[in-house]
Amino acid sequence: MDVELTEILEALCQHAPFNEIADDPQLNDMAKEIEIQYVRAGEWVIAPSALNNTLFFIRSGAIEVLSKEEKLIRRMNEGEIFGYASLLRGGKSSQSMRTIEDSLLYRIPARWFLKLHAENDNFSDFFQLAREARLRAAMDAQNSDVSLMTCPVVSLLRRPPISTQMDSSIRIAAQIMAEHRVSSLLITDNDELIGIVTDRDLRTRAVAEGLAYDTPVSDIMTRDPVVMDSGDYASEAVLKMMERNVHHIPIVKNGLPIGVVSTGDLIQKESHGSVYLISDIYKQTSIEGLKSISRKMTHTFTQLVLADANTQMIGNAMSHIGTAFVKRLLQLAEEKYGPPPVPYCFIALGSQAREEQTIKTDQDNALILSDQYDKTQHGEYFENLADWVCKHLDDCGYDLCSGDIMASNPRWRQPLKVWKQHFSEWIQQPKAEALLRLSIFFDLRGVYGDKTLAKQLNQHIRAEAQQHAGFLTFMARNANQRKPPLGFFRQFVLDGEGKQSRTFNLKERGIAPIIDIVRVHALACGSDKLNTLERIEDIEAAGLLPDGRAKDLALALEMIGMVRIRNQKDQIEAGEEPNNHVNPEHLSSFEKRHLRDAFHIVSRQQEFIKFRFAGKRN
Repeated sequence: MDVELTEILEALCQHAPFNEIADDPQLNDMAKEIEIQYVRAGEWVIAPSALNNTLFFIRSGAIEVLSKEEKLIRRMNEGEIFGYASLLRGGKSSQSMRTIEDSLLYRIPARWFLKLHAENDNFSDFFQLAREARLRAAMDAQNSDVSLMTCPVVSLLRRPPISTQMDSSIRIAAQIMAEHRVSSLLITDNDELIGIVTDRDLRTRAVAEGLAYDTPVSDIMTRDPVVMDSGDYASEAVLKMMERNVHHIPIVKNGLPIGVVSTGDLIQKESHGSVYLISDIYKQTSIEGLKSISRKMTHTFTQLVLADANTQMIGNAMSHIGTAFVKRLLQLAEEKYGPPPVPYCFIALGSQAREEQTIKTDQDNALILSDQYDKTQHGEYFENLADWVCKHLDDCGYDLCSGDIMASNPRWRQPLKVWKQHFSEWIQQPKAEALLRLSIFFDLRGVYGDKTLAKQLNQHIRAEAQQHAGFLTFMARNANQRKPPLGFFRQFVLDGEGKQSRTFNLKERGIAPIIDIVRVHALACGSDKLNTLERIEDIEAAGLLPDGRAKDLALALEMIGMVRIRNQKDQIEAGEEPNNHVNPEHLSSFEKRHLRDAFHIVSRQQEFIKFRFAGKRN
């Protein structure tokens, strides 16, 4: 096959839906008819009211989708496809598409799209789901902006970065800012970002100090500013601004600045949505105030589901809300009991540490204390602080842990050296039953206090785990304890009791096994990630799984997770307490078919991990 055709096919088959039909021989013939189009930034690809006869694949660049009123609906990047909605309507397009940066597109003739759509279920299923999602997103865009929780930070950029060299004078910097009407200026050295100057800096560090106008701008800039990657969520920008007390954050792509997001950009995007729930949490001065805000979480969760956020976005959003409650309660606790006598770190465990929380969750946490800790001198302070915080987390909707894995339990409130001893013992002398109960500790994140304590402990865990293969054998064995609910002929096996007798538990039988499998592989390759999807990326990069199996795991996690959160949303709307049980009779044929596929992937991965770590002993 021609080298260029091979490259086209390889690029297509790295992304949905073509990765689902990579073995279809028709793709070779289709590739021969694909045209390559280069479009400059700002040009129409599908102009308003124009007919369309092409399925477009973004090889590189970025595209914005606009409504008939030219209101932004969403932005698309490399690997995404568009134009299919109009092809399914005979070429009529209700939206228009325009490049926001120079883009390279693959033009696939309509007849190939329609042929594959009619003949291949895996191909058509993708567009069935996508059509529903895009319609909902378009409706949401007409009524209210999608929450910052689900919004990529790059979508907030309104102009290219405005910058100057570090040897420019204060006068020149001020003139550039005035000319472009910006409140911040990036400072570079040979195109490398080294600092940022804001209008506040000009006032407080230059004018107020009486500096000469020819003073180098580098003298008043903030060096090594807080930055974010273009792929991050806007919600993370809000959190960083609040935590670091900054009002401008440069956005980088491949290490180079592509713009700046300010508090004004965030406020303009959303003045009442879910991110402001977090802002309101930090403003509260009483437990009653926090409790009142906690009652809004159900609405926030359902809005995220309705806005068609994926499971990672929702997990990220709900975890950030949970973390905000923890931080504010600890701040109030320190006001009540005084500053800590020695450094400490409050750590989140399990789903909050992985940033995968949903609406129904209990609290799993612990305290790492400095090795300066002396129980006689400091014990009462940390006992009071931990008890108070855990009690009021319960008041705010985060139920007390039934297994008592909380900082209020003195067993889980220890100096760093003791924590290291615990983990060394668990890893060097593993006991299957104990590890089954303690596996949650292998997902830990520092959320408040001296986070270097959590970092040191995580480094210790990774180093120990890689040196003791027998420990991984036990962890792999435990990863096979919870089986997916599939019986003979791929029928669902029900495991509920009482009112839940016609259900199975999606978390216990689907999501938890994937998390367990991924955790073992992540420990084996020394990954420092906590989020399951990020761990999967590290596992794939390390080559621990056969080709394609890592992506299979990610897809299975997303499918099971989406059914779970949509089911919880439906339970909330029906006035029920949300839980993880689902009745298969209430699922669509689409959901049933793909859940079976997802569970089958989990079963295969359990067999693989059992084989890969079989028989290894310390």
